This record gives sequence, C-alpha cells and structure tokens, in this order.
Amino acid sequence: INLGLVYITYPFDTTFFIQTIAFILSCINLFICYILLLNTLRFILKNILSYTNIFNHHNLWKVALLIIFTFLSILTLCCYIGNIYYPNAYSVDTLTIFDLFYYVVITFGTIGYGDISPTCMYTKAIAILIVFTSIGCISIMLSSFLSVTHEKDE
Repeated sequence: INLGLVYITYPFDTTFFIQTIAFILSCINLFICYILLLNTLRFILKNILSYTNIFNHHNLWKVALLIIFTFLSILTLCCYIGNIYYPNAYSVDTLTIFDLFYYVVITFGTIGYGDISPTCMYTKAIAILIVFTSIGCISIMLSSFLSVTHEKDE
C-alpha cells in the first residue's frame, strides 16, 4: 500500500496537496504496521514470561529474526517515503532503497558511521524511533533468550 501510494502519486501528479495526502497516508499505514508489530512483540514477551511452552529454544530464534527483519523493513520504508517527500532529507543526494536499508541497520545497531545522516525533522524523528526500537528489541530479545535457555537448563 505504501509503495503503491508513493509510486502512483509522485511521478504522475506534482500537486503538493496530493503528495501531502499520499505522504500522510503512508506514514499512518506504517505507524499502524509498527504498532501491530509492537503488539506481537508484547505477546511474545508475555508468553515467555508466563513460562508457557509456545516458545522454546528452537523456534525463538526464528521468531526473533523475523520480528527484527520486519522492524527493519518498516523503518526502511519510513525512511524511503521521507526521502521521496523531502528532497534533502538526508546528507546524501541520491539514495536507493538499499542505501536506506543500510542506514537503518547501522542506526539499529547503534553504530552510526555518519556517512548518511538525517537533515530534516521527519528523518530525525525516524532516526530516534530506530534507536529506541533497537534498544527495546535487543533488550527484550536478549532477556527472552536468557529466560528460555535458563528454563532449558533446569
């Protein structure tokens, strides 16, 4: 839906109103996806902390990697839509979707090389969201892994 709004609206219609509506709808759609993913993460954490047998050592790795990749994909789409809507959203002039995925992964890992940096308010807000998401994901996943491995050892 997001890429459809972006690709259909931007090249064919240069009306600022239509582009703004597409940008807002894309942001709302990505925000809803982000909230649903957080709800999934909360469900997983609740089941792990209640010591149910839904998640064991073998399938927790798959679930963790899937959730992290989905977070990275949603945040990359947020960066991509911001890059299309704001021409000078980042310090680099031409960015591909792979460059933005690289930026999200580097920011998610809290490395931050600085080769790509946000320059407008929207992209700075997305960078803050990426950092908070990475801190939350890493701490929740590490505690989940430790609780499952501790339960497995007992």
